[in-house]
Amino acid sequence: MKKIVIMASGNGSNFENIVKKLGNQVDIELFSENKNAYVIKRAEKLKVKTHIIDFKSYYRDEYDEKLYNLLKKQTPELIVLAGYMKLLSPKIVDKFKIINIHPSLLPAFPGVNSIKKAYNYGVKITGVTVHWVDNGIDTGKIIEQKSLKIDKGISLEKLEEKIHEIEHEIYPCVLKKLLGL
Repeated sequence: MKKIVIMASGNGSNFENIVKKLGNQVDIELFSENKNAYVIKRAEKLKVKTHIIDFKSYYRDEYDEKLYNLLKKQTPELIVLAGYMKLLSPKIVDKFKIINIHPSLLPAFPGVNSIKKAYNYGVKITGVTVHWVDNGIDTGKIIEQKSLKIDKGISLEKLEEKIHEIEHEIYPCVLKKLLGL
């Protein structure tokens, strides 16, 4: 069975969705740098092995080395970022195959708060991008995108909800393709 490590920092809805859709086909482990992240509770409920390295407890170089050693020990086929909010060191990016999901049609609106940025800018179309992780911020080669027309008068909250629905649809499909499932 192929192994993936999902890295998440917050709520974990993409993590839970992936586990529910692929958990019987792939060995999944969770990593978080945020010991208070809700994703950890989701992992406990789903009985997914979890690793936590509290980012705030280390100098950046120490954290990067601990994370690198943990990932090397796990030997994942793929690392899946799902709301992981730290930049990975070049040592990690260069060693592992890593993908990320981003709530915009990259290259537009990279970085944080992308849905809000697109909404405030007034774009008519936004969407979701799955891309390879490189040493930039949301600059890796695009694997797949799905667009969403922004209806006139839609609230930011409703747009965020629609973007998350697309994320939950697209990410497991991309993972299945990449893992040959």
